[in-house]
Amino acid sequence: MANARLLRRMSALALAAGLSATGGRAARADDTSAVDQIVQVLRDKGLIDQQTGDEIMSKQAQAESKAAQQAAGAPPANAQAPGVLSRFIWSGDLRLRDEQFWYGHNGLGQEPANDNNRFRYRVRFGFTNDVLPWATIGVRLATANANGQYNSTNISAGETSNFAYDQVFFDRAYAQFRLPDPGNIGLATTLTAGKFANPFTWNHGLDKILWDEDITPEGVAAAFNYSPGENVKLFMNTGYFVELQNASHSDPRAWAFQGGGSIKVAEALEFGARVSFYDWEALKNDPNEIPGDEGLGNLPTAFNPDAHIIESSGYMTWAATTNWPITFWGTWIQNLAASDGIVKGVHVGANDVAYGFGAEIGDPRAWFKAGLAWQHVEANAVVALYTDSDMFDGQTNREGIALYGSREVAANTEVRLWLWDKSPIKTTGSGVGGGPFNISPAVDKQADRLRLQADLLFKY
Repeated sequence: MANARLLRRMSALALAAGLSATGGRAARADDTSAVDQIVQVLRDKGLIDQQTGDEIMSKQAQAESKAAQQAAGAPPANAQAPGVLSRFIWSGDLRLRDEQFWYGHNGLGQEPANDNNRFRYRVRFGFTNDVLPWATIGVRLATANANGQYNSTNISAGETSNFAYDQVFFDRAYAQFRLPDPGNIGLATTLTAGKFANPFTWNHGLDKILWDEDITPEGVAAAFNYSPGENVKLFMNTGYFVELQNASHSDPRAWAFQGGGSIKVAEALEFGARVSFYDWEALKNDPNEIPGDEGLGNLPTAFNPDAHIIESSGYMTWAATTNWPITFWGTWIQNLAASDGIVKGVHVGANDVAYGFGAEIGDPRAWFKAGLAWQHVEANAVVALYTDSDMFDGQTNREGIALYGSREVAANTEVRLWLWDKSPIKTTGSGVGGGPFNISPAVDKQADRLRLQADLLFKY
């Protein structure tokens, strides 16, 4: 059994590593537009998010189509209502995924869960519209799985019997306002309200411990960006999110604060850092999430009733070699509200720290991009409701390795591979199945797991 599992792990690792050995193609500078390249640079530097980049590319495609029609003497598609239709910027994506699971013993003496394979897909489609020179609205629809998971927009083939229809939901619905620059000092300020893309994440390494990328918070947020010098960029984000509206109790909610920046000390060398603080209040007032269950953390000593989480992250990018930038990154997190105590007759510590670090190299648009990371999330370090569901299945008290890679095989078409190898950090000290670090027998059986994801992503 152990030898067979080792063989499967080695095979999966070889498959993921094989991303770089599949006959790399030459750099695509000859068939990539200048706009493509500029958008990719802005994404890599964290100056725009995925949504903004897709909107820019969609607008560029519309402009190219209009120019081609005019050159051919044909009227533009929106000739009858240019003032209305021209403001809509449509974008979306379709992701096809094959997912493999291999399970092993978790140190509790239990038999592991059965190995599994599933085919999944995700669809997202939406638009933005500049309704005013200083205001934009945005709406996006996404697939919704039958289990009602808020941190996943995947649908598994056969998830419901008889080929039932799939569900969709509003993934985003927001208004964003651009405020005037006071004194023309170069300060860009935006205010966003509704359900929107998470403004507290970035693309420098794996930013998955605190937030799953599928979660779109609801509330209001303000973003400030300022460049005091050509090579220096500063930013600050603030937000107020409502987790559940209650009529008779205080709403479970979060205040979020973040500040950071980057500096380019040489043409090919850049450093960046950020510090964040999340003040989660009244979490116990959500009847669906009880402190100590798998939603809020691994132990009931984590949130009583709040969580005060501080996070710091940093990165260094060296881009001296064309098409082969290298980024080293790290993050450290602590839940200041967690405490030690007696759980099921066993004394446990605060278990309040999470950290991760890793490196990435390459450019998926030229040859390929590959990364290697280590993630460690103690039982009470973060709100398990929101940590990445692919990484550790939305669980805390887990640690493991991530090996990943991506490659653009055609315009707006990308292949990605993810390998997640996780295991429990701590096990019970008071008997099999009854200790403080166990959530349920089903979760215990899946604590030691190897997960391989192969994605084919189309953007439009």
